[in-house]
Amino acid sequence: RSWLWAFLIEILPVFVAAPMVAMWSGVEEAKNRALLPYTPGQAVADFFFSPTIVFISLGLWLFARDVLPQDAVYELVGVTLFAVGRAATLGIKYACYPDLQLNDTTDSINIKNPGYEKGQIRDKAQMATYVMNIQGLQKIQLCNLLYKSCLYVDTDLSAAYFHIRHCAPSITAEKQVTALQMWENCLDELSEVYTSEDPIVDPETGKVVSPTGADGLKLFTLNKDNHCNPGGNEEYAEEIEEHGFVNEAAAVAMHKSATGLSAVHLVDPGKQAEHMEDGLMLATFFRSRNRDITALAKRGKIPATVVALNLVFKSFDRTPKEGARIMTAIMIFAVCLGFSPPFLRMMVGKTAFGDSPQEIVFRVWLCWATSPSFFIIFFFNIAPCVWYYSKLKLARELHAMLAGMGESFTCGGNVKVVWSPQSQKAAGLPGFEVDMRCTEDVAAWAALRQVLHGGNFGPIIHRKFQMYGVIMFSIFLAVPTLQALGSFYNDPGDGSQVIEVDVKILSILRMLLLAVPIIVQVLIAYKVNQYTGYQEEAVFRQARANMALSANLRGRGGDQEELADKLDRTQGLLCAVADEIRSSEESSPMRVLGLVAHPGVVISLFSVLTAIIVLEVRELGIVPFLE
Repeated sequence: RSWLWAFLIEILPVFVAAPMVAMWSGVEEAKNRALLPYTPGQAVADFFFSPTIVFISLGLWLFARDVLPQDAVYELVGVTLFAVGRAATLGIKYACYPDLQLNDTTDSINIKNPGYEKGQIRDKAQMATYVMNIQGLQKIQLCNLLYKSCLYVDTDLSAAYFHIRHCAPSITAEKQVTALQMWENCLDELSEVYTSEDPIVDPETGKVVSPTGADGLKLFTLNKDNHCNPGGNEEYAEEIEEHGFVNEAAAVAMHKSATGLSAVHLVDPGKQAEHMEDGLMLATFFRSRNRDITALAKRGKIPATVVALNLVFKSFDRTPKEGARIMTAIMIFAVCLGFSPPFLRMMVGKTAFGDSPQEIVFRVWLCWATSPSFFIIFFFNIAPCVWYYSKLKLARELHAMLAGMGESFTCGGNVKVVWSPQSQKAAGLPGFEVDMRCTEDVAAWAALRQVLHGGNFGPIIHRKFQMYGVIMFSIFLAVPTLQALGSFYNDPGDGSQVIEVDVKILSILRMLLLAVPIIVQVLIAYKVNQYTGYQEEAVFRQARANMALSANLRGRGGDQEELADKLDRTQGLLCAVADEIRSSEESSPMRVLGLVAHPGVVISLFSVLTAIIVLEVRELGIVPFLE
């Protein structure tokens, strides 16, 4: 129902959709959907960018059809299909909103209430934000996505910890970063976008501190004790400060059934996962106070929540300038593709825009009318490529925490290239190697992988990308297919062509160019899936090493016997982690177009594209057996 309503709104001109939404659902929803106010600028945009261009194109075709060739109707169909594809994809975005934002509720974030616009819900839900960071809101949105991913896979990262050895080498062969550096880097990253509506009182001075930026973040959660981990991080940190030692008991209870996650999260988890004020979201995610995590970090222990945020920022974050460059490049490409027909017409000996005034007006408008549609189609295919590549970087970081500095190694005669990030090229802190002989570290890495690997991070986004891909792939295959079938069934039999050569070439060119991002998505997602096997192999290798070391220590008595027992416990956990990784390879692989990413999908796509091309060139005489 939500999809149909959004599709109907987006397929109509704004001057029609705005009063319809205002009368049916209220003026506030019309404002939140950017339909009102209908300013002169909005009217211009409505005329040149909205589905209004389809109706104008239809009117111009009716005006000039007597002087237009037969194939002009297929170009009009193409413009219409592109507009349908745009409306369908935007409908998917709204259909994936939670019920609290769409149903008739009194919640402040509902699309019918002013809080929706105040909370920038529409902006945060756009790929231009969480992929491109055009509006500078990406980091806080990544925090929300990370928290929602924890809920999705039922894993509490705040109950898992890493031990950071001060003298251990990092995966970039540089000096190991300290736990305190990780926490301070996380705070620095968050301070750029942190805002809070709650007044923050400094407990030492009693003064109200600015709730935004670094000052507010420094004291975050100090006034939110109800959202701290009861009996957990806070008491543990105070124990460290008082006694000066680290309790080595493994905190392996990662799931909310064991940690009481639902009891701690006092508000409905679904609501919190979709929209929370920044301070409340961070307090709920970390479940500790700033000073408590700082006390842990000074002793070389860091929660997995901090490590996860640093990895996500390092892999996904980009500056608004970088995102704007990508968007600008897509816009330029779309305009060039939209205005390519005149050049193709000149290449085959025709005038650029036709001979009669009516035809010239129609073809000039058609060039412009297709450009916004090409931008939407290309953007909705390029943005997933960027997102999947960030996931690939994240998978590499997770694997490097296990495998260390080796960039490639040989196994079974096959050379596997395993990327190791170079600090001079990669932003953010250098990674660190997990101590795979420590049960607590192994449990923390397993929890980290469960939340961050593949489609588990941002699962709703991953699902939306599948639907976007299916819609867009269907649209840009439908146009040349309809042309080929129309040419095949309407063949006059006198040797003349129903569809001109330049139109066929243009159709094939557009189809191939718009299919490239889909193929890139498949290849990147396939590489992410491969890291599942790489991780499983690294875990089994360490389990074997632990077992061998434990066997050598047996019988030596004293501390050696205790260490052997510890290695045996860790070895058992490693085997369980390896089994979980293997099961995830079948249950939750990366997908594109709803299909498991694999080179076989690319071959299938090439087969479909080739079949359409053969049908298109049938009349040209270059395929003898189809003449």
